[in-house]
Amino acid sequence: MPKALIATAAALFVGLSVVACSNDDESTATPTTTAPTTGSETSTSVSSGDDGAADPSADLPAFMTLPITDVDGVTFTLADFAGTPVFVQNFATWCTTCRDQLPKTNDAAASLGDTAVFLALSVETDLDASDVAAYAADNGFDNIRFAVMTPDMLAAMVEQFDNSAVNPPSTPHFVVGFDLSVGELKTGSTSADDIVSKVSAVA
Repeated sequence: MPKALIATAAALFVGLSVVACSNDDESTATPTTTAPTTGSETSTSVSSGDDGAADPSADLPAFMTLPITDVDGVTFTLADFAGTPVFVQNFATWCTTCRDQLPKTNDAAASLGDTAVFLALSVETDLDASDVAAYAADNGFDNIRFAVMTPDMLAAMVEQFDNSAVNPPSTPHFVVGFDLSVGELKTGSTSADDIVSKVSAVA
């Protein structure tokens, strides 16, 4: 075979080999073009993990998250009132000092209207809600929301504040701020004006 023909054939063979190698490189590179897509999906997956974020209510005292039912049959928790200050008065229907204090609490509630919530919680856990409703109606306490504590709520109150919280004659009361911060338990007679001041301070 003439040398020129051999040289041409060799050159053609080398050229085809280069093209083949070039194609092989492109096919190996293909997976790298999909890598950013995979990374993007991983990133989305991480950001969607926000659903597993801790519930803020998990840091609240137990009594704030326990369900309680008022005399109208509505179930709620103290944590439900986030954004609105709450005045809580613990009482008993047999307690004479409670009966003297609740009119002042009722007047404060009338003064503040919808800007605050006023709760009267009976420590008599075995008392029927209808009895408490009658007690509130008979005494004209129409600006206060009444409910009977459950045994769990009573125990949680003691855990949070000690036994003073469930000693009705000392008229225990406290304020929960709009941010669900729990104020100090206070006892003793409190005027309507003082109650309004305490509640307004955390509004």
